[in-house]
Amino acid sequence: MKHLEYIEHTLQRLASPKRAHTFWGWVLVMMIAAVFLWIRNSSWIDNPNAWLLRDSTDSYKNYMTSAWHVKHDSGYVHYSGMDYPYGEHVLFTDNQPVISAGLRWWNRHVNDISGETTGLLNMLQVLSLIFGAGIIYLLFRKLHFPVWYAIMVSLGVLFLSPQCARFDVHFGLSHTWVFPLLLLLLCRYEERHSRRYQSLQIGILLWLAAQIHFYYFGLSALFLLLYTGYQLLTDPSLRNIRVRLSHLVVMILLPFALLNVWLHWADFRPDRPATPYGFTGYIGFWEGVFLPYENFPMYKWIDGHLAHIRRLDSESQAYAGVVAFAFTLWLIYSGVFRRAARRIKAVFVKETPPAPGLFPHDWELAAYHRVHKRYLQGILAAALALLAFACGFPYAIHGLEWISDYFGPLRQFRGMGRFTWAFYYVINLVAFYWLWNWSIHFKGFKGNTNLWFRWVIALLPLAMLGYEAWYFHKSRPLAIENSPMYAPERATFEDKWLEKVDYKPYQAILPLPYYHVGSENLWLDMDFALFRKVQLTGFVHGIPDMGVNMSRSSIGQMLKSVQLTLPPGEVPQILADLPDNRPLLLFTEQRLWDEMLLKYPVLLGKATPVYTGSKIRLLALSPDSIRAAAKNFSRAMQAEATRGIYPAGRYRSDTTPGFFYVQTFDSLNNAEHIFQGKGAFSGNMHDTTWLWNAPLPKGKYTLGFWIDVKQDMGMVHALRMMENNLSDGREIQLVDIQARFHLKEIVGDWAMFEIPITVQEDQSRTRLYLLQKGINTTFYLDEVLLKADGFNLYHSRPGWVVRNNFWCKTDLE
Repeated sequence: MKHLEYIEHTLQRLASPKRAHTFWGWVLVMMIAAVFLWIRNSSWIDNPNAWLLRDSTDSYKNYMTSAWHVKHDSGYVHYSGMDYPYGEHVLFTDNQPVISAGLRWWNRHVNDISGETTGLLNMLQVLSLIFGAGIIYLLFRKLHFPVWYAIMVSLGVLFLSPQCARFDVHFGLSHTWVFPLLLLLLCRYEERHSRRYQSLQIGILLWLAAQIHFYYFGLSALFLLLYTGYQLLTDPSLRNIRVRLSHLVVMILLPFALLNVWLHWADFRPDRPATPYGFTGYIGFWEGVFLPYENFPMYKWIDGHLAHIRRLDSESQAYAGVVAFAFTLWLIYSGVFRRAARRIKAVFVKETPPAPGLFPHDWELAAYHRVHKRYLQGILAAALALLAFACGFPYAIHGLEWISDYFGPLRQFRGMGRFTWAFYYVINLVAFYWLWNWSIHFKGFKGNTNLWFRWVIALLPLAMLGYEAWYFHKSRPLAIENSPMYAPERATFEDKWLEKVDYKPYQAILPLPYYHVGSENLWLDMDFALFRKVQLTGFVHGIPDMGVNMSRSSIGQMLKSVQLTLPPGEVPQILADLPDNRPLLLFTEQRLWDEMLLKYPVLLGKATPVYTGSKIRLLALSPDSIRAAAKNFSRAMQAEATRGIYPAGRYRSDTTPGFFYVQTFDSLNNAEHIFQGKGAFSGNMHDTTWLWNAPLPKGKYTLGFWIDVKQDMGMVHALRMMENNLSDGREIQLVDIQARFHLKEIVGDWAMFEIPITVQEDQSRTRLYLLQKGINTTFYLDEVLLKADGFNLYHSRPGWVVRNNFWCKTDLE
């Protein structure tokens, strides 16, 4: 036992805050992390420029937006590689603006690295994890962990971090050093009497982190608000309130103001979506925080033998570890929460506060415990409150979704499941702090010293953390792919479209099928294979892409871009925004050609072939040709309308008309926005808006309606169809349909959605209504037409010709 006591005494001495011990431990932990990462990534790390860490839409976009910005953009804040002719602010491209701007500066002023961006991003991912190990280690040393224990815990916390799951997908979200650095600076803030410089350091961190990924700002700002709120509750003195609130301004409001100035000054778009879809949907769940990942053996055992586990989206998964789970259960059942609530209450009612359950009185022997006690209790309270909020409390509870309408800019962070990351770091920090100090102060059982049990307390949880971190990475092998930006890889392409075409005459690429991802009002899915080739072509030859795969795009610009690819009810508005009349390059693949002929007949009807390869087909189309195509389409519509020879109300039909129902809303002439006639309907998206509520004959129908889509959330309406037996009320079908997938036409600020409807039983009661729960937004509706299939309705009025519910301008000359 004497040898064990000697070893213990030696290790305890290493818990001292001596800088030499801390420095060499810091060097050692980063070296160990580097070795682990070398072993895991040895298949690509020797030639990082030749590989993509994962060939997915998100990761490929991150590579390409960064590579384009470094090689082709003329400034540091505007990205021109997609959404031509508008481009986008770099903050909305996921290209990690601080990093890509630094690479661009180096490329312009020091050395040409435009062909090495992929490799540099890959290596920065690795270096970020190594730096993360160092920051987490320094945080544990700040709390007076022994060097050896801080090294082992920091490695476990690093490699089990949920951010490691973003290593090969969302590069900007994978930086494991950001939030631990906030915790480290916050600990230094609590240790000092004068805290001005520490609050400024935290403000600088938030400002920089937001330019890596804006989610870091939202996560950190909300955490700091909750932390400050707890500290004010426990010490509501005037000095404490004045000091902490003034410092909160420097920590949060100042960087937020600077970011907004930078954003608005550099690339102002007044109509970005303020309420992106998914805020109440992409939330965290307790299973994702406290139960292992699906590929863990424990998860499979629980799911197979104890209870079926609800399957979750990856955005909701942030496993904290079995040690953190056990520690949380102890917090719940030990009375710590009850005593904490009574201590806060005692501040206001002047009662004697109970002893804190988390930190026993004998821990007060060390002075630093008195400082760290306030800090640890504050971050734990903030992390628990943020965990509840990230899991949707209370705004995602059924019937309380309206609360989110008052969250303001916070609504931009629609992936609230990511905010559970704060709990991961804090609960592991507090758990191992408590376990280590318990092992130090453990007195044994029944008067016996029981030194061996001290080591069980200290090392068994550490072993469990290490095992889970090891298995987490073992079960997630990297799916690396050859990088098409790597010149030797491009030489192996079967189709030589990159070399055999002169791209200089063209102002932009128009991909077909057209994709538009990021406005949160509309989602036009992309063909990933086509997206890869379009983006590669743009990068190699410096020709921008008219497609969009970014975030929070301007609604007005989105309408113009999408309108170009739809049947023209008017001359596409985007043509007026093009800088010149150089032709566009239509880009599609041979496997998609027949489908594209059916989907884009107006565009392809005027295009001239440029290149036809084994896989790629390129065509040229000038803006003047698009204008001519729109005019020809209008003339064809007017000629087609002459087929209407059968009277049908205000319409004429090309054959004997069947059932149809028209609602013009002309009597509602108080609406702020009207598409046609004298009026339009205005309502709220979270209220039921009836379109039809009566029996219908069995058969197929088409429901068309116009909505003012310049309004925020204008394209996310949900149509519900309910069909019930008329005699006994039996449900025949209940269908929910997202209108944005049935977009058919855009004219000005209005869009027409045309949805096929099938009535399965004759004369059943059919109810059709619009209802989008959880979205408290005004919308405008006009020109509803419900008609049976089998005939076409035509209508002419000054300046317009109408087929069914498709409106086309006639004055296009």
